[in-house]
Amino acid sequence: MSSHARSLFARALSARVLAATLAFSGTASFATPQGDPSPRSPLALGAWDAGAVRRAREGALRKLGDAECQKLLVDFRDASGRTLQESLGEWTMTPADYASLVPFLDGSRQPLCRKTKTALVSSPGVRRIYVCQSFADLQVRQPGLAESMVIHELLHTLGLGENPPTSIEITQRVEARCR
Repeated sequence: MSSHARSLFARALSARVLAATLAFSGTASFATPQGDPSPRSPLALGAWDAGAVRRAREGALRKLGDAECQKLLVDFRDASGRTLQESLGEWTMTPADYASLVPFLDGSRQPLCRKTKTALVSSPGVRRIYVCQSFADLQVRQPGLAESMVIHELLHTLGLGENPPTSIEITQRVEARCR
């Protein structure tokens, strides 16, 4: 087996082990500086936010199962010029499997969550999404938009930057492709 094949196999195995661990445990276990287990991470979502994320993610997963929605992965490229489909290929997962794996964390300490009316925050290529205070209310009022926003942020976790394209352009493309 070539070193490239071993590397891909190792990444795929690691991703699947992580997914299984998260699925089994429900949440990650955290420890305090003294080593005492903490029942809840400071980044864990409260029940209201977790419910909103669950509903929005379920809708996003349904949409990502559609071939037209998956075309987003070739519509956009990361900073190095690779399609997001190529980035996802490194994980050897379907878009829905990947979306199930990305953690959603409390964003109350994130500057963008504190200073703007932003609902979700992520960074290109970083596999986590921060949930801001406004997201749960938005999900209740506009569930379809909340689903589109989850997909939008998932694109960022695969490496998509902004400006260009603008945040509005990304969301409009998501809404056009994912119905």
